[in-house]
Amino acid sequence: MQINRNNIDDLTATLTVTVEPSDYESRVDKILNDYRKQAQIPGFRKGKVPMSLIRKQYATPILADEMNKILSEHLGQYIQEQKLELLGNPIPQTDTESSGNWDKPDSFTFAYEIGLAPAIDLTFGRSAKFIRHMIKVDRKAIEAGVKDHQRRHGSISEPEMATNTDLLMGSFMELGDDNHPLEEGIESESNIALEHLGDRRTRKRLIGAKVGDTFVVDPHKVSQSHDDLEKMLGITHEQVHQLKSMFQFEVKEIKRLAPHENNQELWDKVLGKEVVSDEKSFRAKIAEELESQFDRDAEYVFRRRFIVDLIEHMKIQMPDAFLKRWIQKTNEKPISDEQLEKEYPDYAGSMRWQLLQQAIMKAADMRVSNEELEEESKRVIGAQYAQYGMPLEGEMLDNFSKNALANEEERRRIADLIIERKVVDDLKERVTIKAKSVSYEDFAKLAAEVR
Repeated sequence: MQINRNNIDDLTATLTVTVEPSDYESRVDKILNDYRKQAQIPGFRKGKVPMSLIRKQYATPILADEMNKILSEHLGQYIQEQKLELLGNPIPQTDTESSGNWDKPDSFTFAYEIGLAPAIDLTFGRSAKFIRHMIKVDRKAIEAGVKDHQRRHGSISEPEMATNTDLLMGSFMELGDDNHPLEEGIESESNIALEHLGDRRTRKRLIGAKVGDTFVVDPHKVSQSHDDLEKMLGITHEQVHQLKSMFQFEVKEIKRLAPHENNQELWDKVLGKEVVSDEKSFRAKIAEELESQFDRDAEYVFRRRFIVDLIEHMKIQMPDAFLKRWIQKTNEKPISDEQLEKEYPDYAGSMRWQLLQQAIMKAADMRVSNEELEEESKRVIGAQYAQYGMPLEGEMLDNFSKNALANEEERRRIADLIIERKVVDDLKERVTIKAKSVSYEDFAKLAAEVR
């Protein structure tokens, strides 16, 4: 067995594999002998069939099967010995004819193309400068914070007719081109918040709605974003992008929120009994609360944006042509050139991030301990339940965490969260980061870009 490597460029190469009879003859002969022992052919006793007949009937398919195994074994061994870091898997070259006669086997030659992972340079230098946007805690932000608490502690009623700030709770049903419900179409129990409805025409039609009323709505116009629509209809992100149907929405309930008055009762509910006794002190506490909240939000947005900006700054080269061919050859479903060109940038960006993570983990000898997995699992699960006002702690939280970590997929997801956080923390120390104050409105736009 001989394997020769020929570099096409820095990131692609060909491997030419020459397989000699000594590499496969003994393996094929052993299998043929086993076949002969079990073969039952009319006119011959079991185990007495002439080898020439066995060879004529089975030699070629057995050789082809064993050749595939031999190639896989030796290619894998060669890649490991040469310490080649591949992207994707070797692709048999279709523009180069393999040599060898399957009917009269002797030497065979096969050619493969490989894509190589680029070297990752972690020395960024002074040019690697990034901005961490900070939200100003101004009067407008404090006022919004006060109103938010008033709404949270407000009272809910169920009016007969909806006004422009009410919440319509009901059911969505996908319609066909004839405006009749689709068989096995999408159905979902969800709601429409009229206060946040951006499409004026739809909002105008829904104002005045009563329980039992039905409306034909465009789901894209009654949701805030793709993520919001995904949750509203209980569908995947891919389905959201492909969704063109209209939906019937039936009103089941109407909810109206009356904000709490800004008084001592509200201050006590938010901060505790008599922590403050006047509105000025209450607003000062809200400002402190917002500073902490805004800092968490700023860090989250920075980290998401930082990954994208850093990868763009690094300009990591990829064997793009090779990867596109590999994706098309290995995809379960046929993928068109147009679809590939559209989806490839996201795929390549994700792969660049994986390569950068691997480089940092190797450079920093980074690992995830069982203790870190348990702690992160509890944090994630606790936060999920806290969203619904169901705090978990103690033994119950421990049990939920153990069950989650027993699931291999969930364990991997939690480990990925830890790794990403550690990698970003490491990268932040290697670059220059400057703070920049922005308004809440401008920050909201930045946050929307990284969701």
